[in-house]
Amino acid sequence: MEGSSRLRSITHFWKASRVLLLIGGVLFLSGQGLLSASFLQGTQGTVATIPPGPSWFFVYQIKVLGSSRVSGQFADLAGDVVKVYVFGQTQYELYAFIGLGEGLFSVNGSSGSFSTDLPSSGTYYLVFAHGVGSEESAQDVRVSYRVAGIEPEFIGVGLGLIAPGIILVGVGLWIRERRRKRAPAQK
Repeated sequence: MEGSSRLRSITHFWKASRVLLLIGGVLFLSGQGLLSASFLQGTQGTVATIPPGPSWFFVYQIKVLGSSRVSGQFADLAGDVVKVYVFGQTQYELYAFIGLGEGLFSVNGSSGSFSTDLPSSGTYYLVFAHGVGSEESAQDVRVSYRVAGIEPEFIGVGLGLIAPGIILVGVGLWIRERRRKRAPAQK
């Protein structure tokens, strides 16, 4: 009877180390993926639709840690004029509230490219608005942009998963090694 309970406890001990190694490995690898993604903000070839009306616009929110750079291309699918802006937080709030404001960058055209520095950590906004003569119809704009910088949420979550992953793998390896050292002594 005593041997049977001892065998069960060894089996549970062995399973515990496997479970810890598995969970720790999954957390670590998930964290690595999110950490990598924190350096790859942007979109490729999506279509932004600006609803009809002079006060409507389409916005992409960009969050960065430290100074960064945003660059990309745009093209109105119908060839109409589009206004493109890059705003900081306060500039965007003013623009969204009254429709006026100077951004870090602005350009008008039916297609083109843009590139500007994002000077410090914070939230920035890439805004597509109706150009002159296009206010009364919906506009579909093909947008591709890339941010050369770090996104704070992904890096925070990524590091938050990596640390417990390392700890769980370490504990799982410690349990496994401890079990191996005890096994020859019990024979």
